[in-house]
Amino acid sequence: MFSQLNLLRSCQSYLGRVYTVFFAFAKISPVTFGGGAAMIPHIESEMVRKREWFTSEEVPSIFAIAQSAPGSIAINASIYMGFKVQGIGGAVAAMLGMLLPANLIIILLTYLYLHYQSLPVVDAAFKGIRPAIVGLIIFAAWKIGRMSIKDSFTLLLLILSIVLLFVLEVSAAFLILGGGLAGCFYYRDRIKRSRE
Repeated sequence: MFSQLNLLRSCQSYLGRVYTVFFAFAKISPVTFGGGAAMIPHIESEMVRKREWFTSEEVPSIFAIAQSAPGSIAINASIYMGFKVQGIGGAVAAMLGMLLPANLIIILLTYLYLHYQSLPVVDAAFKGIRPAIVGLIIFAAWKIGRMSIKDSFTLLLLILSIVLLFVLEVSAAFLILGGGLAGCFYYRDRIKRSRE
């Protein structure tokens, strides 16, 4: 009887933590306009400062991992963070927390847009929303950049990536792969030299 009661309490505790993960991401989802990078300030507010699940230093790595996998950065990041916080259940809860509110909002906005797109006020609203979203993305890039550029090597990788992306139009997937490989070789070599 006692072990069954402990098992029940353990299950309730686990489910409570999974619900907490779900609602933390459901809170972020409706305010994440502009894609995954735009969610960084909300992640820092909710996951770093309020819940203390992660540190500010971990956030750029989380988004680097999320960008390295195919699919939505926001969904990838939420799955990774949910897993780190509460395992498989946390990953599923975080993913659903990001998906459900955003999808309900998209369904509603699609309906409204299809019925009212010809109104001048709708066109004017979209003209104002677009630059605001660009501002959010630039802000997120600035925050990640400050934490990611640690030395002359990482600055060189940033400049090289910008040139390859804008001038030669190299695929982002190749830039991520190349950056990862360059980092592995560079830092492996530095570790080797420091041991000698």
